[in-house]
Amino acid sequence: MLTDTNDSISGYESAEVPAGFSLIELMIVLSALSILFAVGMPAFGRLLHDIDIRGSAEGLRAGLQKARTEAITRNALVRISFTNVSGRPAWTLGCVRSSLRCPETISSYSANADTLIRWGAARSNDKIALSTALAPGNRMPSGVTFNALGTAPGVESNADASRIDITHAINEEAKRLVLMITAAGAIRLCDPSADSGSVLRCS
Repeated sequence: MLTDTNDSISGYESAEVPAGFSLIELMIVLSALSILFAVGMPAFGRLLHDIDIRGSAEGLRAGLQKARTEAITRNALVRISFTNVSGRPAWTLGCVRSSLRCPETISSYSANADTLIRWGAARSNDKIALSTALAPGNRMPSGVTFNALGTAPGVESNADASRIDITHAINEEAKRLVLMITAAGAIRLCDPSADSGSVLRCS
């Protein structure tokens, strides 16, 4: 029986090797990728900064809520203090009158030294419009004291912060978020750039 000498031993014809990219095609693809990279990087950078701001704001809100809960649970005055004068994220939470059942320091937090997130605080009588961003470190150091009822009388008497802006130190386009604290002890995170009908908008 005769066999075709072009056939492989397995009986199948050899597959053709696909042609590769030419140098011109490769250069076109690289140029297109470079353009997309240059256009997309600023937006991607802002997205990352927005995420950092959101994370810091959520962490600060959790700290404020913890201070209020500790005050109610311990039946004592508990203060959360924002300790960094330049506005770097940092707080210490403890009892105003320390005792065995209510320590001077309950918990604390400090961001990494290289963080670019900044906080700025304001009091009720500062009368700064929400459309105006607070400067990093404004009114710092500052804080809020909660009592056994969970209220924050220092907010009403203008002794404590009623507003905290969370911003980015070098990217002014990053989305600023604001924490509002009321004398009743309510803590609200809002977005001053949200649409007027949005529940997220500061008012």
